[in-house]
Amino acid sequence: MKVMNWNIEWMNNWFSGNHEPRWGSGSLSAEEAQRVAEKVARVIRRTSPDILCVQEGPSAAQEMQLFLDDHLSEGGVPLYEALIGKAGGAQKLYVLRKLGGAAEIIDHATDPLTLALEDVWRADVDGDLLLQPYDFTRVPMVVDVKPAEGVPFRIVVLHTKSKYVHNGQVLFNDPARRQEFIAAAMKARRRIAAEGFRLRTYLDELIKANGDERVIVTGDWNDGPGPDFFERQYLSHNIADIVLGSTFYPELIFQHPILRHVSPALQFTARFDDFVDNVRDRPLLLDHFAVSPALAAEVVDAGIAHDAFEDEIDGSGSARVQRASDHRPIWLEI
Repeated sequence: MKVMNWNIEWMNNWFSGNHEPRWGSGSLSAEEAQRVAEKVARVIRRTSPDILCVQEGPSAAQEMQLFLDDHLSEGGVPLYEALIGKAGGAQKLYVLRKLGGAAEIIDHATDPLTLALEDVWRADVDGDLLLQPYDFTRVPMVVDVKPAEGVPFRIVVLHTKSKYVHNGQVLFNDPARRQEFIAAAMKARRRIAAEGFRLRTYLDELIKANGDERVIVTGDWNDGPGPDFFERQYLSHNIADIVLGSTFYPELIFQHPILRHVSPALQFTARFDDFVDNVRDRPLLLDHFAVSPALAAEVVDAGIAHDAFEDEIDGSGSARVQRASDHRPIWLEI
């Protein structure tokens, strides 16, 4: 079975109308939106996942269905069915199942441990040493998968708080306002860290209760290997490491198959200009898989769909209609 994850850049901008959708919005014309949608559809067809996890999906399930009807169908029949997440506003989480593929049934997990992810907890996300109520920016989407053959497993889709700071480069380059930028950037990272730690607590409880639990965590974690400037100088820890688990408890550590199956030079899913470290077009691994101990040995391959993604870039790829997304898809096979 092939599982793919993809942050498909602002799908909500493809549509207007929400529950009565039509192509086009204030950001993209109908023709432009469908050009982008067709690029996305070609990448999906070429990669052909049985399960597709999506971040930045449209706010209404009817809009996703319009995409499937118009661009991912054969003979008028959609190739995928879509399950929408419970939270996310204009950037919803989705899990799509290929009809007639290796996955027979997908559905939201409803066990008490999973439902508790929707609860508020207390954390210091401002750095003022005061605990305050906090909850996920987007509650992780937890889906149980029943394969057509084989043992069921669980997918957890995580899209953490963005590190983006409005007018960040202007603030950073202004000595009088740089501290304002640093404070906002650190608040975002503390929120991501709080979300990563809360999810890791959930995973620990899950595996401690049943060491045979088969789980794949995926999504855009807005963090990657190694510490960035703020994690080195202020936060003092990397965020993605939290989700994978502590080396003090090796029986609970989740494996990252991309690191094993993809050469280091190709381990990136996005490229952005880093004005803090003054690196243009910096390659970043922001999208991840983390596989539980009981399932890790069954991963036979994993990768980043560079070729399929790059074949859909027109010109510089800087305009929205010149690219499928600003993130590249990742995939694994079990």
